[in-house]
Parts: sequence; structure tokens; C-alpha cells
Amino acid sequence: MILLKSEKRTGSEIARFLGCHKITVGEWVKRFEVSGIAGLKTRPGRGRRAILQASTDLSRVQAAVERSRQRIGLAKAELEAELGKPFSATTLKRFLKKTIAASNELESG
Repeated sequence: MILLKSEKRTGSEIARFLGCHKITVGEWVKRFEVSGIAGLKTRPGRGRRAILQASTDLSRVQAAVERSRQRIGLAKAELEAELGKPFSATTLKRFLKKTIAASNELESG
């Protein structure tokens, strides 16, 4: 978007080319003009908050998974009751995968 704008293209041309609205183009160009490359980074607080938080839920998740090895459905049901948060088995699997990957990075790096 920014490179196309630097070629003196209009916001409407860029929007048509990228398949977005010209207001979106204008907002991104303004962010770039105000803050440079840093303005193009995704801001914190965007998107939906994670249901399970590593900082608060990790130890409980690990304990439930230990108790219900090979039975993710049982661990999920136990955690939903304990944490008071409904979530899918897929959410639990993603959380485990993400936290395992993060701990592996800390150990190796």
C-alpha cells in the first residue's frame, strides 16, 4: 500500500488493486506518515482475547492434562468446570501446542 502510494497512485486506485476500501488505504498511509514503519505494526489489543492465558491458566491446564492423559475431552470438561470458561477441544490443543513451542524455544535459545 505504502509503496503504491509512493508511486503517486491515488487511494482509489490502490484500493481497487488491493480489493479494499479507499478509507482503509488512507488510514494505513496516515499511520505510516505519523509513525513510520512502527505505525504499520499491529497494535496491541486488536482481535479477540485468548480464552486460555499462559500467565494464569497454564499450571491448571498442565495438571488436568496430566490427570487425563490421552483423553483431551476429559481434561477439557474438567478445565471448563474449574475455570468457568467454555472452550473447544481445538482451543485446548492449540493452547498446549503454543505453550509447548514457547517453552521449547526458551530451553533452546
